[in-house]
Amino acid sequence: MAEISDPGNGDWLDQAWQEDHGQPISLARPDILSGLKVIAPACTDSTNQILWDLRHQGYHPPLVAIAREQTAGRGQWGRTWQSPPGGLYLSLWLATDLPISYGPHLVLWSAWGIAHALIQHGIPVQVKWPNDLLLKGKKLAGIKTESKINGNRITAAIIGVGINWTNPVPATGIALGPFCEAESIQSINSLTDLAEITLAGLTLGWHRYQREGIAGILVDYLQLFAHRGREISLTQGVGIIESVTAQGELVVLIGQRREIILPGTVSLDYDHAG
Repeated sequence: MAEISDPGNGDWLDQAWQEDHGQPISLARPDILSGLKVIAPACTDSTNQILWDLRHQGYHPPLVAIAREQTAGRGQWGRTWQSPPGGLYLSLWLATDLPISYGPHLVLWSAWGIAHALIQHGIPVQVKWPNDLLLKGKKLAGIKTESKINGNRITAAIIGVGINWTNPVPATGIALGPFCEAESIQSINSLTDLAEITLAGLTLGWHRYQREGIAGILVDYLQLFAHRGREISLTQGVGIIESVTAQGELVVLIGQRREIILPGTVSLDYDHAG
């Protein structure tokens, strides 16, 4: 198994891609999961899928896959797309023991954790329901969670994250690399830096969730919720976006009644956020 002797010194992610390791490389830093290992193929169909494949091969979590390029990345609601070089395409596999009903918590704590970590580095991100991060009202990142069920328990979970760095983005998107350059942000200079910050944020969110549950995280998540208080048109009428529940549902106030909106049933507008 190939190892990087000093992941804190130099661009270890670029080094891994140059060597195109077929097995996990060691990554152990105080601010990242102890004993975490990373597999970093130059190209794969999906970082989520490569971790499920490694699970079937007998590997154990925590394990991360980071690809330079994805040819069949997976998003919410069964969407697939190609992820060109220049972005961060990362998936974290965790061993879990959670009730099935806690599945929506995975997106909530991971979105909060990554957002919190980026904010600590001067990136004023917000969260967009149900699974995106925004910067200046445009999409910076998306999160895709997948899980394995045994009985009524979630026994394994994979958190997939895509963050725009220098890759091409649509009109509704924004790339972090040019933003950092324009704002003279010196703490994020490479995909290695961004990967470490992302992993630190996921670690923080996961550890906090294990200690405290979702209630406190949800309070902080809502402080970053870009669309809170904004108007939305539904078939039930025009309402005001009020909150997000612990089950990941959108709460909309229409007159004197509250409507609960399931993820995937409506889409919030990027242009009116931030």
